[in-house]
Amino acid sequence: MELTIEAYRRLIELLRSKSYPFCFYHDADDYDKSVILRHDVDFTLSKAVEMAEVEHEMGVKSTYFILVTADFYNIFSKRSYERLMKILSLGHEIGLHFDEKRYEITTVDEMKKYVEMEAELLGKYLNNEVKVVSMHRPSKLVLENDIQFDQLINSYSTKYFKSMKYISDSRLHWRENPVEIIESGKYKKLHILTHPFSYSVDKKSMEAKLKDFIIKAIDDRYLQIDENFTALEQVIRRDEI
Repeated sequence: MELTIEAYRRLIELLRSKSYPFCFYHDADDYDKSVILRHDVDFTLSKAVEMAEVEHEMGVKSTYFILVTADFYNIFSKRSYERLMKILSLGHEIGLHFDEKRYEITTVDEMKKYVEMEAELLGKYLNNEVKVVSMHRPSKLVLENDIQFDQLINSYSTKYFKSMKYISDSRLHWRENPVEIIESGKYKKLHILTHPFSYSVDKKSMEAKLKDFIIKAIDDRYLQIDENFTALEQVIRRDEI
């Protein structure tokens, strides 16, 4: 399956044609047959908003996992806050995307401590309870332990990661063909992970998408400086970079 917006629309239409209700993690047990759509937002909130708008237009709800410790976006900026609130206003859920490499974590108890701290922070900031966590590039500690939190659902727990059919487009590539899996009719419970950064209007290679992101980052940085530096255009014009 191509990583384009149109291909993603077709995926949603296929799921609907196969009678898969779209659900959140906390209501998956309400359905005998269902699909959880999950998005790990690693690089860009603007692409997450674009995908959230497509899903809303198609009557679909999904879960967007947000990094509190991201280098690529700052959730506490005004622009980022508005984007996060937009995602919520479209009927989607926001969960915590947790990067364990931010901390010196060696035990499950340490993991719980930092996850719960970040989830509380994100929830208070958005005035919206955070109910689920996904791990950013999960380690063996995560994958080899069925970690259970007191107030949070772990998307990598056995219930969601192994008992359901899990499909991912990690590293801009589907490890298994989601269309074939859905059409097979073999699985009642699906757990589908996508990364909004990966999806473009036109079909592009992995290299092209990465280059586009890097080039756009230069323009974004210029605009950020322009907002905080008087008469920047007198020093460097936008068309010069």
